[in-house]
Amino acid sequence: MIKNFADIKRNEIKLFGGKAANLAFLMQNGFNVPDGFCISTQINEIDKETEKEIIKQYKNLKSKVSVRSSATVEDAKNASFAGQFDTFLNIHSEKTLLKAINDCWKSANSSRAKSYSENKNIKNARMAVIVQKMIDADFAGVIFSLDPIYKKHLLIEVVKGLGDKLVSGEVTPNTYFLDRKNFQIARKEIQFQFNEAPLIKLSKIALEIEKLYKSPQDIEFCIKSGKIYILQSRPITTLN
Repeated sequence: MIKNFADIKRNEIKLFGGKAANLAFLMQNGFNVPDGFCISTQINEIDKETEKEIIKQYKNLKSKVSVRSSATVEDAKNASFAGQFDTFLNIHSEKTLLKAINDCWKSANSSRAKSYSENKNIKNARMAVIVQKMIDADFAGVIFSLDPIYKKHLLIEVVKGLGDKLVSGEVTPNTYFLDRKNFQIARKEIQFQFNEAPLIKLSKIALEIEKLYKSPQDIEFCIKSGKIYILQSRPITTLN
């Protein structure tokens, strides 16, 4: 079974995993999520019919894509699995897409993913795979709707370009702590020149998403030509 984000229901985590269910939920609630589709946990190999459907959906996106995991235990309250599975960016051919999907499945059996599962005492995890429009971001980053350090501010981290270098720790981001009521900057650490105008809009979006989920959220975003895209939201697992 393969479904577009617009058609995935929030309670279909066992079929499409936490990440895809969250992206679909955000899109269906009016947030600007790049379009995409998800290959369900019922599929674990690409036969002729599956390949035909994947290629059809890929062509409909009319864009470069990213391929990401969406495990049934991913982005849960007690385990985020952030960085445990492989992600593939800037895919622009059918052959590369099919290989990336297979490699994404394989990463579920990597030593780091198995070690994380054992540490969290998680068993029987299954993986769906997301194929999503690729945004050539000018800036990207994460928002903690409640910062895990002081537990009173919004925390926004921003890097130039794509957010993968932030997630991997390759670059140091600009860091902004903002008041949750008036969005004034309480403190900041600057690594590069950045127009701070989008910070208020990012803050408002983060609190809207927090309200939607009824809990503080760890949100990934990117900005292209001034437009904000939401790439992921999951519960903050480090507050307790």
